[in-house]
Amino acid sequence: MRDLASRLRAIVRENRLEPTVEAGETAGMAVSPGPADRDALAAVAAALGGSIVPAMAGGAGHEEEHSACLVVDRDYDCSRYHGRRPVEACRVSPHAPVALFEPRLAAVSDWASRLVFFDIETTGLSGGAGTVAFLVGCGWFEADAFRVRQWLMTGPAGETVLLDALARTLGRASLLVTFNGRTFDVPFMEMRWAFHRQSNPVEEVPHLDMLPAARRLWSRREDDTSCSLTALERSVLGFHRVGDVPGFEIPARYFQFLRTGDPASIEAVLEHNRLDLVSTAAVTAHALRLAEDGPQWCREPSEQLGLGTFYERQGDVERALDAYGLAGVADDRDVRGRALERQALLLRRQRRFDEAAAAWLRLVAGARKPFSGIERRAAEALAIHHEHRAGDLGEARRYAEVVKGQASGRHVASVEHRLNRIARKQKKQKGDPQAAPLLDSD
Repeated sequence: MRDLASRLRAIVRENRLEPTVEAGETAGMAVSPGPADRDALAAVAAALGGSIVPAMAGGAGHEEEHSACLVVDRDYDCSRYHGRRPVEACRVSPHAPVALFEPRLAAVSDWASRLVFFDIETTGLSGGAGTVAFLVGCGWFEADAFRVRQWLMTGPAGETVLLDALARTLGRASLLVTFNGRTFDVPFMEMRWAFHRQSNPVEEVPHLDMLPAARRLWSRREDDTSCSLTALERSVLGFHRVGDVPGFEIPARYFQFLRTGDPASIEAVLEHNRLDLVSTAAVTAHALRLAEDGPQWCREPSEQLGLGTFYERQGDVERALDAYGLAGVADDRDVRGRALERQALLLRRQRRFDEAAAAWLRLVAGARKPFSGIERRAAEALAIHHEHRAGDLGEARRYAEVVKGQASGRHVASVEHRLNRIARKQKKQKGDPQAAPLLDSD
């Protein structure tokens, strides 16, 4: 086994300076590692408005030059607008209810001391050993500006330099904020640190991923059901990108940069990453401001419905009921139905049965047939309420008949069982009046 390992190491040493170019991601990483000398690297850095991050102590000569990466800083003045709001409005208040979106942050007292927004660009989405994060961006507020700092690999050997520089920045963060970072960006970078046997600088850093919160707040909008960051830019922030590089082109542009050393091929990718960071900050601040101000300040019923679910999870019953009530008058049938159902269920858990029945009734009143699943459950809940709590068997029977007309499969037998039970109870009640129907049972 030792002889085999020695032979493999010898093969790697013999071939490491003669890479072959093939199609695909590994081909892009196998070519020359960017600019060939320090002067060319400095020229690329100057063209991108950045500077060289040298290798750590220990490297020298040719290896040190190829083990460098670039760092590019951009400051967005707080008076500059990003869509409908100034950059200053992207600043998260230290009193913002972050625990509403991430309950684990309730135990973190100093989360607001240094928020760092984080986003990466990779050579692919496969996550294999040959896939790297060639561009990493961080953003934070500093004085009167939002600073974006990006690290760009000029070749495969520069990854350790990038990881080390990034670790120094992230290690000082009090809260890491991402958009889909919990499932992609952070695990990806943890894998790269582990691959190079470096410690994980974000292991103890609290993390707020805004994608789940955004989905609750904005996934049910009538105009656009997408919750991608660029979709939220348009619908929530009023920001429209012009000339943005599509995501699927980004790896190819980086490989072109490696082959040619031309900064023009990668400049648009850096701008794409910068806009991602500013928009993540803007979406985060906007969502937290809505949560703090309350549902009456929401522009759309879908936002009120989303806030209601957050308040309910936190145990703020009255605020959740207010949010559901406001969303319960929406024109959109789906949003209105979901809001009234959650309101009724929450009231029922609070044992406020009459108020819950009123919410169920609002849900089915004027409902078009065929009923949606929510409306059918509302009619069934009303049948249960009138049978077991209000004691109005006539109304219980009528709602059960409505459910029967909408039921299918095994549910039919359950409704038949309910109707038979109601009929037996009615026989025991002599002179039971027939109440006027609230719904057409056809």
